[in-house]
Amino acid sequence: MAEDCCILIIDDNIDDREVYRRILGRISSTIYTVVEAETGQEGLALNGRKRPDCILLDYSLPGRDGLGVLADLLEDDPAANVIMLTGQGSETVAVEVMKAGARDYLTKDSLSPETLHRCIQNAIMHGMLEAQLERKRQSLEIFTRAMAHDLKEPLRTIKSFSRILHGSAALPAEDRELLDYVLSAADHMEDLIVKVSGFTKLEAYGGPELTPVALSDVLNQVEDNLRQQIESRGAAIIRGALPEVMGDATLLTQLLQNLVSNAIRYCDQKAPEVTISGEAQGDTCCLMVRDNGPGIDPKHRELIFQPFKRLVGRGIEGTGLGLAICRRIAQLHGGAIWCEPEKGPGATFIVEIPLAAARPAAPTVSAVPPSAKPAEQPSGGSGRLAEVLLVEDSPADIQILKIKLMRREKVTFNLHVATNGREAMRLLEERADIADLPQIDLMLLDINMPIMDGFEVLNALSADARLKRIPVCILSTSSDETDMQRARNLGARAYMVKPPTLQQLKEALDDVDHLELLQRGDSLALCAEQN
Repeated sequence: MAEDCCILIIDDNIDDREVYRRILGRISSTIYTVVEAETGQEGLALNGRKRPDCILLDYSLPGRDGLGVLADLLEDDPAANVIMLTGQGSETVAVEVMKAGARDYLTKDSLSPETLHRCIQNAIMHGMLEAQLERKRQSLEIFTRAMAHDLKEPLRTIKSFSRILHGSAALPAEDRELLDYVLSAADHMEDLIVKVSGFTKLEAYGGPELTPVALSDVLNQVEDNLRQQIESRGAAIIRGALPEVMGDATLLTQLLQNLVSNAIRYCDQKAPEVTISGEAQGDTCCLMVRDNGPGIDPKHRELIFQPFKRLVGRGIEGTGLGLAICRRIAQLHGGAIWCEPEKGPGATFIVEIPLAAARPAAPTVSAVPPSAKPAEQPSGGSGRLAEVLLVEDSPADIQILKIKLMRREKVTFNLHVATNGREAMRLLEERADIADLPQIDLMLLDINMPIMDGFEVLNALSADARLKRIPVCILSTSSDETDMQRARNLGARAYMVKPPTLQQLKEALDDVDHLELLQRGDSLALCAEQN
């Protein structure tokens, strides 16, 4: 049974409105009910009364252009699903429209029942997902407020009365010892509430506004905050070069403070020494925090970043959230954090964040034009070097893949980069039209991107017979099982959680018959079978 869908068309051209109406009438899977408006003002009034599922808005309207009407529509109804239509396509206009809040952008001469239907359904789905996300965010915000305030009140009462009893001269020593356990548990509970509240706040709110931050100033604040712990343990903080980065000073202070505090806390056999230094690698700062403690077993280097996972007993205080918070802060900065293999005693943590000189901007790597030189061939063995398309809007994440996977793990392949889903689809279509140009062998696809997200790309690929053969591996910060399941349902072969690792790549290739990793001297080549 066909579903119903209400569409509002705002266009001053009666012929164009009739074209849209006829196109929508030819779609059998959905019954489109159409209402029309000739002016922006009339469209605003109709939207207020009808609340349509989707709005088709002309970019060029008399009296006031489509962007002005779009702003009014979104002010009146922030959840409105608006698709902008224009007579002549322009990338500049497309970017402007998407930044203004439209769900999508189409040129009138490219319309067909399939493209318009897909665009409308994607816009509606995007709106539904956004609404669900907002509801979850609000629920998380309510929970966070409860954690920060309501749950602390009864705890303060317990602590206050316990301290009164503890100070009573008539209290037997044995009972005073029992109250010590109560107060210790209450202190731990309060610390846990603060940490969980902080962690959920990071999840509930959007990314921070990144500004230039001097890491030396951040470390000054950390040393001041931890002065009592540093002095009581006789800890030494050793500084190296610390560059300026793009970040949020408060969050970076929390990240570095957690790492330094952990290094001091877990070094219980000697005077702690913590060395902090930063090194510029391209557009990224690699911040290194090294200690002289007991180190971390290699099999636990990923486990320690999971919430509430601890490697020690209750004898050492802690909540098991410190490193999980560090990872989330690093991700909010478009970066990553991991524990390096030991090159001596102790543990070494690496945090990658953008340098101040490289404020996030559109990456300069773009689609490979048809005139591009033939793909590089691996030396020795069979097959050609694989063509890999990375679809990622974060310059920092692009750099992380190059540093971690290609430079450090020494995996070679021909890398192409698209900064959003639409750019990726354009690149794939251009290459598909050129017979002697190697096609993309593997796509590494982010989920959350502007203009066209990863799920929309998977939908578009499945609808194109020429492109649906391309194996897609999701590469995302999300480890949510719902996202993983949805990606699999839409055709993704594998799911990798940022930052990418060689092990994750190997697992992703298990289900891709035409690709294999071959040893080439001291490096690995990702090779594809010759066509």
